[in-house]
Amino acid sequence: MFRLGWQVLRARFRDDVSPVRLRRAMTWGLAVGVVAAVVLGLSAAHTGWAGAGTVRSTVVVVSSALAAALLTVSCFPVKQTADPPATINGRQVRPDTMRLARVSVQRYLRRRMPEVLPEDRDAVLQDTTLLRRTLVVDVVRATPGLIGLALLALTALAVTDGRGLSFIVVAGYTSLVPSFVVRLGRAERAHRAAAALPPAEPGPPAPAGWNRSPSGSKIALPDD
Repeated sequence: MFRLGWQVLRARFRDDVSPVRLRRAMTWGLAVGVVAAVVLGLSAAHTGWAGAGTVRSTVVVVSSALAAALLTVSCFPVKQTADPPATINGRQVRPDTMRLARVSVQRYLRRRMPEVLPEDRDAVLQDTTLLRRTLVVDVVRATPGLIGLALLALTALAVTDGRGLSFIVVAGYTSLVPSFVVRLGRAERAHRAAAALPPAEPGPPAPAGWNRSPSGSKIALPDD
């Protein structure tokens, strides 16, 4: 599933991620990284907080500045905007993101997917389309942020001479990125299985004059 998810990520990157927003995020990240490197470098030279030794202090400052840059990138939205969005009274009503599929679709996103039922075809196609888009954007945003946290954890280990469990904790969060890619692969698998089914035929129309919700009492009287 990871391989399939990676293929979907590469194929849908240009459709789901805005290049303008991504460039803006990277520009701000680069600016923050340069400023952080200058400030941290000057403070380390005057206070020695990065530790003794030129090599060690340089590694600490560079990793901290790079972490600041990556965390800044992850703070910016990179999702491709809908053009034009469906709105009612100026408020967008068409869903364009989804992180949790409806109950009838969730079973098709498990490790072992059952055969897609014909009555679930439309729901699977709709939910997996939104899931794929959301997961692609989540991977693009989460990856630099989690790498930045990992670099901060490495910096903390270097400054504290290897004491602390920060790196272990952050390493656990970093493993979320592969899980996102695996889930993206499962969504693609379900989408392909549903797309292979023929469209469901519409049911017979309701008889004219038939009341779907009859009013009045539904309790039988003794004389009925």
